[in-house]
Amino acid sequence: MSIGLTPSKPPKSSILRLLRCMFRQGARTRICPPGPRLDGKTVLITGGSAGVGEYVSRGLIARGAKVVSLSRGISQGKGGIADLRQVKCDLSCLQSVADAVGKVGDQKIDILICNSGVLLHDHEMASDEVEMTFAVNVLGHHLLYRLLIEQGKFAEDARIVMTSGDAYVMAQTCDVNPLNYSSNRVYGGSKLGNLWQMRELAIRYPALKSYAIHPGVILSGFGGFAEQGGLRSWLAKRLLISEELGAQAALIAATQDVPSGTYWHNVWGVMDLPEDDAGMDRQKSGALWDQLELLSAAYL
Repeated sequence: MSIGLTPSKPPKSSILRLLRCMFRQGARTRICPPGPRLDGKTVLITGGSAGVGEYVSRGLIARGAKVVSLSRGISQGKGGIADLRQVKCDLSCLQSVADAVGKVGDQKIDILICNSGVLLHDHEMASDEVEMTFAVNVLGHHLLYRLLIEQGKFAEDARIVMTSGDAYVMAQTCDVNPLNYSSNRVYGGSKLGNLWQMRELAIRYPALKSYAIHPGVILSGFGGFAEQGGLRSWLAKRLLISEELGAQAALIAATQDVPSGTYWHNVWGVMDLPEDDAGMDRQKSGALWDQLELLSAAYL
């Protein structure tokens, strides 16, 4: 089974891009092949016991991997996942992230999947005095992989998968404490930040394989798409994909022979982003990395 690795160019219009990525996406989403086996491999995933993360965990366990989920609460998901180890971790709190890394154990991490994320309709502040969306989606994940790197916990040829998404086209910046709060703009900024994180990882740590993914626009409680009733719900059920289909992009980036530094799209596969795309801004991605390092300095 081939997933296809020929690069695809996105539409130039941001609005057209967002609309086209939803058009018949259920039929167009690329499905991860059942191999290779991951026996003896250890995977660390944030939010791996519920939502899309649950199906990513199930797919990895089915391939033989040992999976550890970092989540704010210990969830049973849809009936629980056999063989899934869960460690409490609140990504909005840097101390909690540091504590969780200490509880992971001494085994080498072969794959890290930064899956957790929030989309908040109202402005909230996290415990480290940064905006909550930025804290969970960007800063918490930065400290997580940086601690794993610093403590030598990654295996040789390890992979880091960042869950980004085409929502990033709605933003030009990724702000610690954004002014004039708008949930879609701030969330889009965090997804732009995730794409920049992947770019910087690929440049600064070339021994690691780094990927960013667009899992698709998914029918779930995330973003309120699963709300019952009304035109919004009716459209969502016809345009959006299931959580199980939404897991395929992460599974592909985690297991398949995709080039490092790739932005993998559930519909288009390898994305050939133009140089003027916001996700390709090396100056801004470098500035974000420096800011994340400063915010994380007390733990590194």
